[in-house]
Amino acid sequence: MAARFVVARVSLLDRGQETVTVYQEIVVTDEDGNIRTMPGTEGVTTVASVQLRAQSGTSARRNEQDNEGFETESVYRLRLPRSFPFVLGAQARVKWRGVFWSVIGDAQVFTGSPRTAHVEYTIRRT
Repeated sequence: MAARFVVARVSLLDRGQETVTVYQEIVVTDEDGNIRTMPGTEGVTTVASVQLRAQSGTSARRNEQDNEGFETESVYRLRLPRSFPFVLGAQARVKWRGVFWSVIGDAQVFTGSPRTAHVEYTIRRT
């Protein structure tokens, strides 16, 4: 009979050094009856790993050309604990260090193995 092992979740994928508040994407109907998505008004606070993400040359050049010296574009990778209860949509917002950040693009789902499976997001300051 094969032995069963219980694996404790002590992975770096489940820890983070930052505290963020996540505002999940919600679906609303506007006054004209149109269905649209927007960030929710109630946030969920959790730990997260937030790391600077390199930008492509095109993004960096665009950043330098638009309102030079007045605006900057910071892009980060956000990894929430694997126990986080939902996947963020494109209209979700994240509050980190007192500043709101937008989720850019779709969630990046990594499914290599149960021990390394996780979801990452790209966030940009709004």
